Amino acid sequence: MRIASLVPLAPIARAEFARRFIIEDAEPASLGTLCPDVLLLSPAVRVDAAFLAGLPASVGALATYSVGLDHIDLDAVRARGLPMFNTPGILSNAVADQAMLLLLAATRRMAEATALLREGRWTDLWSSHILGVELAGRTLGIYGLGDIGRRVARRATAFGMRLVYHNRRRAVDEAGATFAATAEEFLASADILLLAAPSTGETRNFLNRERLALARDGLVVVNIGRGDLIDDDALLEALESGKVRAAGLDVFRNEPQIDPRFLARPDVVATPHIGSATEEARRGMATVLCDAIEAWRRGERPANRIA
Repeated sequence: MRIASLVPLAPIARAEFARRFIIEDAEPASLGTLCPDVLLLSPAVRVDAAFLAGLPASVGALATYSVGLDHIDLDAVRARGLPMFNTPGILSNAVADQAMLLLLAATRRMAEATALLREGRWTDLWSSHILGVELAGRTLGIYGLGDIGRRVARRATAFGMRLVYHNRRRAVDEAGATFAATAEEFLASADILLLAAPSTGETRNFLNRERLALARDGLVVVNIGRGDLIDDDALLEALESGKVRAAGLDVFRNEPQIDPRFLARPDVVATPHIGSATEEARRGMATVLCDAIEAWRRGERPANRIA
């Protein structure tokens, strides 16, 4: 079985594929000469009808090295008759940890504190007065209580936080959180807002000027979902005015060409979409795709087949 990879895999993940298959790095233009059986993709590759039309006839299946599917036109994949696999559940702990890291870093003003040290401005024990806020007793509002959102909820409970969430519909497993049926009720009750939803027509620009106006003063915003859940101009204006105290962002619009205004702000903690960047998650993502490919080859339908 030959796999062509359009993904710059970490060595730990590549080793898992190489243990079971022949895997070769590729560019779209070189696929015809490689004649792969399976094509390994990432969110950086837009999979639509035009892309699929250019694939060599040898390609019998597609595997995306991601949970998210917003880069994939599933109708086009189904019309082509290609099975497709993704990596659900594998990276949830890693991303939940990243959410807590950003939540803590934003509330305790880590960007400002580390800059004080790196720039040699720490002159005495009281010179900084970089006062943050504690998590205990505050309300975390989770927009998108899916697998990752529930794992964050359980971590936040250990910090003594209250929990509220907003979904399209009430969750079966609420992880101790209270359901807010409307965005207005949800935003009015949260001290810290975690965006953990996928990018859809309903969720894009969820956090806009109108909704920020409904939020509590001094809101902290953390985004580990997708960059386009936020109206960038609206968030930057709210940071400037103080309506939003701080933001912790791992995802952005137009990655990797993000809005440079975020990086210029001391009240923003930013990381380059590394929520799933742990050894355990990246190895696990490779393993679940290898398992799916082998099951498909045996004529079975793996649970993570999405087309």
